[in-house]
Amino acid sequence: MLVLALGIDYALLTVSRFREALDDGRDAAAAAADAARHAGRTVALSGAPVAVASLALLIAPLNELRSAAIGGLLVVVVSVLLAATLLPALLSWLGQRVDAGRIRAGLRLAPNPERYRRWARTVVAHPWLVLAVTAPPLLLLAAQAPRLNARIPRGQWLPPRMESTQAGRDLKAMGRSGALQALRVVLEFPEDVTALTTEGWTATARASAAFAADPRVARVQSLRTLAGDRADDLAYVSLMPAAAKRPFLSEEGDAALLEVVPRETSDPAALTAFVRELRARDPVSLTGLPGARLRIGGLPAFAADYEDAVGGRFGRIFAIVVAGTLLTLFLGFRSVLVPIKAVLLNLLSVSAAFGALVVVFQDGYGVGLLGLEGPVDGVFPIVPVLVFCTVFGLSMDYEVFLVARVAEARRVGADDADAIAEGLARTGGVITSAALVMIAVFGAFTLGDFILVKMLGFALAVAVLLDATVIRIAMGPALLRLAGRWNWWPGG
Repeated sequence: MLVLALGIDYALLTVSRFREALDDGRDAAAAAADAARHAGRTVALSGAPVAVASLALLIAPLNELRSAAIGGLLVVVVSVLLAATLLPALLSWLGQRVDAGRIRAGLRLAPNPERYRRWARTVVAHPWLVLAVTAPPLLLLAAQAPRLNARIPRGQWLPPRMESTQAGRDLKAMGRSGALQALRVVLEFPEDVTALTTEGWTATARASAAFAADPRVARVQSLRTLAGDRADDLAYVSLMPAAAKRPFLSEEGDAALLEVVPRETSDPAALTAFVRELRARDPVSLTGLPGARLRIGGLPAFAADYEDAVGGRFGRIFAIVVAGTLLTLFLGFRSVLVPIKAVLLNLLSVSAAFGALVVVFQDGYGVGLLGLEGPVDGVFPIVPVLVFCTVFGLSMDYEVFLVARVAEARRVGADDADAIAEGLARTGGVITSAALVMIAVFGAFTLGDFILVKMLGFALAVAVLLDATVIRIAMGPALLRLAGRWNWWPGG
């Protein structure tokens, strides 16, 4: 997704500058040099926030997020280098042939520059009206974002044709689906105690009884379960076959396994909370054995660890991405207000995407159009952090494309209104075309059967749609107009 999105974004900007130079009467070599000089700087500046967002993912101690971070960084570096080196060289070689097979102007799908210029003049003439019309719907959608439930959804969220999903349905029909959510509790004994000593065996019995007493638990399986009526006869248990003891005792006997099977009606979220409760309890009070320790695994424990690993670091990821973006744009534009505006608009775009996730996936409005039978009760913990970093980086492309052209027009003497109109006229078509490609790429991911991929594709497509239309074509220019010359303070 990133390769297609960034590569096409940067290529469109570079080709657009090349065509402008050709239209001004320059030869192919000079036009390619002009495109490399102007578009190359803009591409490098827009790629920096994407790189920062990718690097921020390294904070999360999850291999999949760290892999995404490294992959995202490589994509950014390669895309910027290709747009700044190989592409201008190819354009210089192609020359006028770059327009071979071009669709006639009357058949173009994208509005022409003059339409964008006329729209920009309307925006700069009525900035408050534009904000009054465009901001409320986005803010209303963004207001749903706090309801985002970042947890692994209950039920079967894998594709229905998969064997594991079919087995889960069979287990549920048999009344045995609780086995899928079993907690695997390892009781570790102190150095002078083993599982088959009186102290260790008593500690195991006390822990089993404590777990079984919880209303969320159906049964507890352990070596005591296999021993049956003679579970209190330690001599009998010691003589049980090794094949019976091996699943529940470590080889040295310094640890015992208790499999805590929840009731069929237990909610996955309640089981995740149960894991956190058990981890917070004192093992001595559960077992009556000083020095004992509990290690809790199983699917509910995995869910708790996963949520903590991602959610517990989201604040730091957020801070790094925002601070890195502010610093990058400040150095690029020598402005205080432009970076702040860009970050605030990006946060609005991300929040609106989160709100759309809530409305569609959690509330169920239109979820049938995505091939789902009904709403889901949670959005995977990895979705918010991936969407945030990806959208924050990609949305900054459009901001940099637009503001760079506005700043360029201001440097050659245009006033604020004319500079905004010129910037939007020159970049509006690029932004629209790039957004259409991104929406097509991201939207394609909603067609799969894996709900996680559906959520990612949907959120990214919505964010790009809102960002490239309402935010960058309307709200962004309106805010630039209202700020006037303060946009360029202190750099001038």
